[in-house]
Amino acid sequence: MIRWDNLTYTELEKMLNDKTVVILPIGSVEEHGPHLPLSSDMIQPYYIAEQISDRIGAIILPPISYGWTKTMNSFKGTISINFETLKMLVFDILNAVCKTGVKNIVILSGHASKLHMAALNLAADEILDIYHIKIMVLSDYDIAYEYRGRLVPETDSHAGIIETSRVMAIAPELVKKEWKYEKKKTEKKYMVLKDIREYYTYGTLSDPEGATPELGDQLNKLITDRLIDYIKTNFEL
Repeated sequence: MIRWDNLTYTELEKMLNDKTVVILPIGSVEEHGPHLPLSSDMIQPYYIAEQISDRIGAIILPPISYGWTKTMNSFKGTISINFETLKMLVFDILNAVCKTGVKNIVILSGHASKLHMAALNLAADEILDIYHIKIMVLSDYDIAYEYRGRLVPETDSHAGIIETSRVMAIAPELVKKEWKYEKKKTEKKYMVLKDIREYYTYGTLSDPEGATPELGDQLNKLITDRLIDYIKTNFEL
């Protein structure tokens, strides 16, 4: 695993060329039910970044652990930053990285809410107005959820089987043995609600029953393989 901030500037100078791939992992500090840690959205993409680095020599930037999330008012421990703050933070990091001559960047987010991802895409768009480079922006869950209806139920979601299995495979010591799940309460159409607990009592959006570290290993490998294929194709490596 090659981490950007563990290198000296002279080592970095020797490594950088037009084929070098740099990965920026982004997560969130967010509730994932009573059984998964607040860092779940950071644990997963960073692990995938490590696997990619080991296999194709990509360089991993220091991660961003904070993101934009809607559940901050509902569960203790969740920390959200503003949309504009997130966008500008990513922009500033990308701007500095591009000045070093990097041509291929992957922004890999473990958190996948629409506004969070919009901030990342907007930062990437603004960078492309300045630099002639290639950028990919995605969540590892863009790939993981392709396996809903195949390896897990079609309804699997936040803190469910996929996410619980993946964290069990990466950091089993952080997963609590007992989890709580309650089906979504009746939705009030078109209502803007401040407290997500009105829908989800425990913050577990789908039932994690059936999660295993073996399934997590399988999913993490599938995600890594697919993302490496996308990187090689998109960056013409």
